[in-house]
This record gives sequence, C-alpha cells and structure tokens, in this order.
Amino acid sequence: MKAKWPRALIQDGWGLSVCFVLLSSLVLVVIWGITMMHVSSEKKMAMESASGESKNMAAIMASNLNDRLDRAMLYGSVANKVLDGDATAAEYLNLLFNGDTAYVRSAVFDAEMKLRYSSSGSPTEGGFADLIRQMHPATSSDSDDAAPKVGTIVLGKAEGYAWRVPLLISLNSPRNNVRGFFVAVLDLGRFLTDYQKIGDGYRISVDGASGLPLVTLSDGKLIGNNSEGIVNKFSSNENTRSLPGVSNYQKVAGYPLTITVSMDPDFIVADLRQSHYEYIRYAIVISIAVVTLTLILIWISYHRKRLYQRLERSEREKICLIEQLEKEKTRAYQLASHDYLTGIPNRMLFNELAAAELSRAKRSPNLYALFFIDLDGFKPINDTLGHAVGDILLQSVAQRLCASLREYDLVARLGGDEFVVLLSDIKYQSQIADIADKLVKTVGAPFVNIAGHEVCTSLSIGIALFPDDGHTVDELLSKADTAMYAAKKAGKGAYRFHDSGMRGAHVGRLPTGTRYLSA
Repeated sequence: MKAKWPRALIQDGWGLSVCFVLLSSLVLVVIWGITMMHVSSEKKMAMESASGESKNMAAIMASNLNDRLDRAMLYGSVANKVLDGDATAAEYLNLLFNGDTAYVRSAVFDAEMKLRYSSSGSPTEGGFADLIRQMHPATSSDSDDAAPKVGTIVLGKAEGYAWRVPLLISLNSPRNNVRGFFVAVLDLGRFLTDYQKIGDGYRISVDGASGLPLVTLSDGKLIGNNSEGIVNKFSSNENTRSLPGVSNYQKVAGYPLTITVSMDPDFIVADLRQSHYEYIRYAIVISIAVVTLTLILIWISYHRKRLYQRLERSEREKICLIEQLEKEKTRAYQLASHDYLTGIPNRMLFNELAAAELSRAKRSPNLYALFFIDLDGFKPINDTLGHAVGDILLQSVAQRLCASLREYDLVARLGGDEFVVLLSDIKYQSQIADIADKLVKTVGAPFVNIAGHEVCTSLSIGIALFPDDGHTVDELLSKADTAMYAAKKAGKGAYRFHDSGMRGAHVGRLPTGTRYLSA
C-alpha cells in the first residue's frame, strides 16, 4: 500500500489534483476570512462610533429639553406676580413667551378658576380650565383625589394637541396653599425641529413614561403619535428599546420624558460601502487567480500523468516490437490496404512497408532486392478462358509466390498481372539469383484444375538492388521494371538484374536451362 502512494501522487495525477484543490480551498478560506473579518471589524467600529455619537446626542438633547421644561418655573414666578396684581407682569410674560419657541400658549388662573392671563388674548380658556380639573383634582368640589405637590410641574395628556404637551404649575401662597395655576403648552415638535439639519439616517423621538414615542423626527420629518398620553406622575419605568441599528436613550432629569436617538445601520455603514466593495473585488480577483492557478496545476498534473502513460506505452512497444512487425501484414489488411483479389498487400501498403524496410536497410550490411514480376501470356488466358479463370490464376500465382519466399519477405500485387517482391537481409547476390530461379520454376509449373482447365504460364522478373540501383522505392521499381522488360525481350520465363553487365550478373530462363543475358 505504501508503494502505491508515490505513484498515485506523482504519476496518476489525481493525488496531486486533490492536494491542489485542498490547498486552493484553504487559501480561498483565508482570503475570504480576512476580507470578511476586515469588513466586519470596520462595521463594528462604525457601529461603536455611531453608538457613542447617538449617546452624546441623546444626553445633549435631554439636557436641552430639561432646560426648556425648567424654564416653566420662571414663567410660574412671573405668574405669581400676575396674581399679585402687578400690571407689568403680564406684559413681561408676553415678552418671554414671544421669544420662546418651545411654548405656544399659556394662561394664568386664580384659586377660584378665574382667568387672570391668556397669551392668546382670549377672554376665556375653557380648554385649559378642563385640563386643570383633570390634572389637579383638588379643584373639583366632588373630588377626593390627592392633589400634586404645590409648586411642581405636572405634564398633562396631549389630547387634541398632536405633539403639543400641556403642563401645569400650581402657584403657592405664603401659607403654601394653592392660590392659582399656570398652564402652558410645550411644543415638542418645535423642540425637535431645531435638529432637522442633522440629516437623513437619524431617528429622534421624545418618549413618554411607557416608552412609546410622542413625537418622532425621522430623516428630517416630524411624525406625531397621540395614542399614548403622559401620566401626571413620575415613573421610574425604563423600558428596553429595540429600535433598528444603533439606539441610545436618555431620561430627562425630573420629568417622565425620554430622548431616544437611533441611527439606521445602512446610514452608519454608507461611507464604508465603497471601501468594502473594493475589498470584495480584490478578494474576487485573487480568488479567480487562485482558482485559475489551481486549474493550471491540475492540468499539469494530468499532463504529467499522460507523459508517464506514454512512457509506459513506449516501453511496452519496445518489448513487443518483433511481434508487431510480424503482425504488420495483418494490421495492414485490417486497414483495408490489401489487394481484394489475392489477399496480399496492394501498391499503397507495399510502398509504406518497403520504405520502412529501406530505412532499416541503411543501417544493415546485407543486401536488399526488389523483384518486378509480370505474368507471361496472361492476357490470352484471360481473353480465351474468361476473367474468372484469370482471377483464380492470379490467386494461385500469389499463393505460390508467398509459399516460395520467407515469411518476412514482402509480396504485393501492383495491379493486373504485375507483382512485386522485396527481399530483405540477403548476404550474397547469388542467393538472390537462386530465389529468382526458384520463383520462375515454381510459378512456371502447370496449374491443374483451374475452373476445370489446366493453365500454364511463366514469369518475367526484373531485379533491382538497394542501394546500388536506387535509394527509394520508386527508383528501385523503375529500375526493376526496366530489367523486367529486358527479361521479356530475352524470351520470357527469365529473370534479369538491372545493369547486369556491370555486375557480372546473369539472366535465368526456363524451361530448357539457364542462359545469361547482357543488359
């Protein structure tokens, strides 16, 4: 098992591919982990900064609202002077209200609920009188409810006033008895309007004792809420706010009001989006590069695998070379390169195999000979006895030629009654002549019972030697063809070497004996 792992990792390719995929996956996890951590860290810092900002804003606004509420105590002291009959006190109170945007209306009543001052100049203030009876039950003769402490500010229910909240101060006499009432309307909308320039993304609300908003400034727009009034007594209830994004609240000291400042999370991280997109783009580019590199490495590993497979095939081919050469004729036949009639190689396959043999012959000291063979008298046989007899005769001639030669000698039919033979690795030229003489005798013997006929024919053979007569198949065929025609002119049934006069070679002839012909 241990011996297979190196081969699997180095040669097979899949092992290296798995390693590359795991490594690239780890790199991608690290890249995206760092990117997301960086983005998350910046968002967290932005949220913390926004939280601190909203907390400071809530504290400042709560302090401002507390100052405006405490200002009502100053108005109460001036209202006492109105009850004392000071003629200038009412004018002074008018001046104070005209310069104060937080309050919109006010009135002063004595203990008998008689109107002594109205900021609107109205002779009656029935609405304020009803509020006094609701907020100070002791003024009703049939009420047994305990009255609020004299001299304190009590916030009323904002019915019919939208975000305008009424407040009541009971004016005390030197004996700490109620001598009158100062009533004013606090406009929370005007208070929040001062913060409209903050811009979008902020949600600022003034909440009642139960935690529900009385008025809200959202994205610079005022939104009123009258579904809940403000109780007339202090409350220590601190409801948990669950507003979106970052939210902080600050109670107004001494009053049942709370300032809540919230920030939209999208608004908080809006300035970071561009940089976060850049981080993500960089991560995508790096990821694409990592994936591309991984695919290239996988391709290289499989390419290495193919190279090893080719090397193994090459080794097997070396071992099976002899066997492949022996099966070359069968392979050529399977490729439809054999003569359809005789079953021996045709011209195309002969040229291919002969060229291969001649390439090998360049490194061999032995002789190679090409025989160009033509049947003598084939046309009269074909014309008189018929093409069927001619075809059978060609098949029989091919069989005798193959039977008379060695297994690795190449026999082919060029077409018609022409055959060609390539002899390989012959040590002596005399052996070539013996082989040619054998072919002439073998084929020249009568063919008995060819379609009921006895047929006689003979061979004319032209012989060209490699490399003396040529270095290519075409050159040798041309020289052998010339020698074959010389043999026919000499009387047929003979063989002749090309340029035999220079070689001292001879021509063989049947059937009476052997005679030598000059080229």
